[in-house]
Amino acid sequence: MKNFLTRITFVSISVPVLFALAILVPFMNHAPIAFLIFIFTVGSSIELRKMMEPAGGSSRTIEAVLLGTLPSLIVYVTRLLSTDSGLTTTWLAPLAAVAMVAFLASSVPMALPRNVETIPATIHRASANAFYLIYPGFLSTPIIVILGNPEGAGYILVWFALIAFGNDSLAWLAGVTLGKKRGIFAVSPNKSLEGLIAGIAGSLAFALAGPFLFPSYIPRNWLLLTVLGFSCGVAVVLGDLFESAIKRSAGVKDSGSIVPGRGGVLDSFDSILFAAPVFTGILAWAGILS
Repeated sequence: MKNFLTRITFVSISVPVLFALAILVPFMNHAPIAFLIFIFTVGSSIELRKMMEPAGGSSRTIEAVLLGTLPSLIVYVTRLLSTDSGLTTTWLAPLAAVAMVAFLASSVPMALPRNVETIPATIHRASANAFYLIYPGFLSTPIIVILGNPEGAGYILVWFALIAFGNDSLAWLAGVTLGKKRGIFAVSPNKSLEGLIAGIAGSLAFALAGPFLFPSYIPRNWLLLTVLGFSCGVAVVLGDLFESAIKRSAGVKDSGSIVPGRGGVLDSFDSILFAAPVFTGILAWAGILS
């Protein structure tokens, strides 16, 4: 009951704040929300480093934060300064450049080791760096892309939040009230089939509600919205399970304890990280985002 009340209180406060920032503070590509995304990537990177490299020191934490935050920061600046350019120039090209530079930087210690005994540790470190760069680094950039959309960015962001968090909340609620068939996922045995169905149904419902909530920005293309809702619903589930696998390998229950009723920052951000590329990609393909 205490956890239930904590979650309800947290949602009842955070959702109105998100809505207010998204709609009422649009300056500089919704800079306050972009700042929140940067904070989330910092927190997620720190928690991820602790799980992946528990023996890593402060230097590794700094590297993880830089790698996890740099993609979003670069995409934000590029979108802010190149208002007349498309997604290829302001999103995909910066990410490709970051990936190339990061790969070359990680290759130097492998190509020029102090001695052959250090090669396995160097490879492990380079692998961890790639993980920080992609997750949460690259996967958080689609939200920054939404913030830079020329029209209706705030409303589209709120719509995405409803699709993602609606899934998460309904899955949790159905799981604790109706969940009977559990153990369907090896990495998260407490999740139930009832919660899974309710979560995906929630994403689908909020996707289809988009034209009614924000008719000026979301077209009534029911096939597109159905595909969007179902795809995002599946992505939300996969994002949650992916992080569960990381936590299970690290032997921890939560990635942290900073978010009331939810655990760590990554525990609250995991579903979004997988759903955001799906949401943004489909809307970009449909011409709703540019």
